[in-house]
Amino acid sequence: MKSRSEVVELVRQRIRLRHFAYSTEQSYCGWVGRYYDFSLGLKAGLTQEEKAEAFLTDLAVRWNLAAKTQNQALAALLFLYAHVLGRPLGEIDALRAKQYQHERTAPSREQVQLLRQAVVDHPNTPAKLLVDLLYGCGLRVSEPVGLRINDVLWTEGSTGQLVIRGAKGGKDRRVPIPRTCVEPLRHQISRAKLCWEDDRKNSPEVGVTLPNQLAKKYPYLPFTWQWFWIFPAAGHCDDPYSDKRVHYHLLHDSLQRAVHEAAKKVGLAGLITPHVLRHAYATHSRESIEALRQLMGHNSIETTAGYRHPVIDAASNPLDDLPAQPANIAA
Repeated sequence: MKSRSEVVELVRQRIRLRHFAYSTEQSYCGWVGRYYDFSLGLKAGLTQEEKAEAFLTDLAVRWNLAAKTQNQALAALLFLYAHVLGRPLGEIDALRAKQYQHERTAPSREQVQLLRQAVVDHPNTPAKLLVDLLYGCGLRVSEPVGLRINDVLWTEGSTGQLVIRGAKGGKDRRVPIPRTCVEPLRHQISRAKLCWEDDRKNSPEVGVTLPNQLAKKYPYLPFTWQWFWIFPAAGHCDDPYSDKRVHYHLLHDSLQRAVHEAAKKVGLAGLITPHVLRHAYATHSRESIEALRQLMGHNSIETTAGYRHPVIDAASNPLDDLPAQPANIAA
């Protein structure tokens, strides 16, 4: 029987062969380790399906986890059995957490403006620009911080476009740059160039991470200006894939903190998060549903339509149809 660390390492290796996101790797490895510990307490002789059912039921009953979290754990188990152990799971009849149908809501334009006014830049976090990109382009929180110099397409006669590469589902898409962001973005690129020049002068061996195997095919690319980050981190770190020192981009935690601080300052804590700004973009946009679907990178137009509520917006109210009551009514 393999040890816990050996099983987790096997999962990690298979995930890297498939070029999954690092966050997915961390999540799957965490769930597999947790499943390994849980299985040690089960009685002998259970089938793999029965073990998986017991684990998922425990997550729903004892831990009261949300349906999405339970589904994430199931995905990790399916990967473990199919791609690591070579014994795909059969039908699983576990008690599943209830999947609630949540209504997508968004703050008003006035509330978004209040938040924007409260956002404060920090020495290495241009939070104002990042928040404007979230709301003005409908981006996910990880998408603006991962932009590179060659992802900005300046075009004559327009504000230009951003190329969002390797987004959710591994899909690239383009979004127009809001006019408000053009000059702040140019200024941030100038700041990034100073950072890149400092690396080239003082740390010539430190480059950036590249997708897939580009760094092996073109060893010089990690050190080029066009592949540098628009929002570089303050210092260097170790790359978990290669154990090399690299210059990584700003982590989205910094952006989340900036939004949380601003929301708390204006009494909108718990209402506005970075992802809610993406919701607000979809709700406030004047684009057609199909155009909005492409801008947001959705597969299904039904997903995009969930951000619009045309029936509710146009609905009449029977209370308003009643005759007005006389002003002086006895108590």
